[in-house]
Amino acid sequence: MPIPNPLYLYRMVHWENIPYILAHGICCREHNNADPNYINIGHNQLIADRHDYPINLPNAGNLGEYVPFYFAGHSPMLYLIMNGYQGVKQLPQDDIIFIVVNFEAVTNAGLEYVFTDRNAKIAIARYFSNPADLDELKWEIVNSKDWKNSEEDLQRRDFKQAEFLIRREVPIELIYTLVVKSDERKIEVERSIEEAGLLIPVRVARPGKLYY
Repeated sequence: MPIPNPLYLYRMVHWENIPYILAHGICCREHNNADPNYINIGHNQLIADRHDYPINLPNAGNLGEYVPFYFAGHSPMLYLIMNGYQGVKQLPQDDIIFIVVNFEAVTNAGLEYVFTDRNAKIAIARYFSNPADLDELKWEIVNSKDWKNSEEDLQRRDFKQAEFLIRREVPIELIYTLVVKSDERKIEVERSIEEAGLLIPVRVARPGKLYY
């Protein structure tokens, strides 16, 4: 499967984090402007374990210095969140907002980034910084809603979680759009955008797109 063109990047956040993000941009945990009241989604211990995890590239630092994105929706993590599995706090999908960024805009802005061919925390994950290496990803799996491991491929779930990591922060102007699950949430998010004096489009996901 070819690399999507245009290529979009997706970050999941709790909807209550949106007003702070609209004021300060999307910051990594180590950033001076990081939200002190940030509401984490996902597994808290896994989030903490990633903080000092080294990136296997020269001068790339550790995962805590980066803002992580996925290359598609229907992530295994969203599945855990909606069901409350494996120690993850259960939340309705309507509480989850997708922040969408265009890959080309990231490169044009000169932001530092790395990306992986699977879950970044897995020891055998490969890290890249050259966009020519995007073809190393398993795009058919990345873009699939069905990511369960099979007898033929015991790594499907890991490959589905390929990550794009932007160092330090993502400026507000690079946000392409916000995607929500419902019309009600769209109204609330649009109100926050208006109060911040910004013009960022908000879209309700089509059935079967991004969300389960």
